[in-house]
Amino acid sequence: MREPLDVEVRAVPTGTIWVLTMHRPAVRHAMDTALLAAMVEALDDAANDPDLRGLALTGSGGVFSAGADVREVTPDGGRRRMELFTTVYEQLTLLRVPTAAAIEGPAVGGGAEAAAACDLRVAARSASVRFPGAIYGVPVGFARTIGQVGLSVAKDWVLSSRDVPAEEAERRGFVQRLVPDGEALVAALAWLEQVASRDAATVALLKRLFAEHGGLRDRVAFENDALRAQAETGALPSLDADLPRTVRPRRR
Repeated sequence: MREPLDVEVRAVPTGTIWVLTMHRPAVRHAMDTALLAAMVEALDDAANDPDLRGLALTGSGGVFSAGADVREVTPDGGRRRMELFTTVYEQLTLLRVPTAAAIEGPAVGGGAEAAAACDLRVAARSASVRFPGAIYGVPVGFARTIGQVGLSVAKDWVLSSRDVPAEEAERRGFVQRLVPDGEALVAALAWLEQVASRDAATVALLKRLFAEHGGLRDRVAFENDALRAQAETGALPSLDADLPRTVRPRRR
């Protein structure tokens, strides 16, 4: 396994399933610019694979991700890193095939965001999620959690920025599979393989219907615009004056 991201392409009877494993063990897979750029590239490559039938996201060594690497020294104040974050969220949300997050250990901030952007979340019993609502500015996680757990629960998790144990996350519907420690990826792949056995065009259509009919695309775009506005100005955006925006992130 090579830092910062390991990419494995697994063959299944109907095509391929890609497994992306975050690997920065010294910092609990904190997402720096290099890791995020590698994720953007890998997600682009996966999207261009005509045989793609599913994608799993996980972290190595029993940890999902500690979120943004706030200790990274960036010449632009973190603007590029934030652009890459928003690109990853959009890629995971709108990928034409099913995606599954295999959560072992903590998923914090940007890590919890990436898990929320996936279609299915499988969590080990000792796992937890946390959405740091206002520690670094724009409340993150709201758009992606509201449709999965409801408005009141999303407010609880995002505004309090508390650690949510996997069992509570499963009761609230954020986690769809609760498994013994060490088995999250196995369970995630089992689900992806089951879906991969269905007609690929039908699955792609259903995914697009979920994104469009449920308003997910618009909610994610609005939140991402808020994050980009903050990254560009260094200040909290005005929801009235600054949003919605039309600026799109750089892909590389």
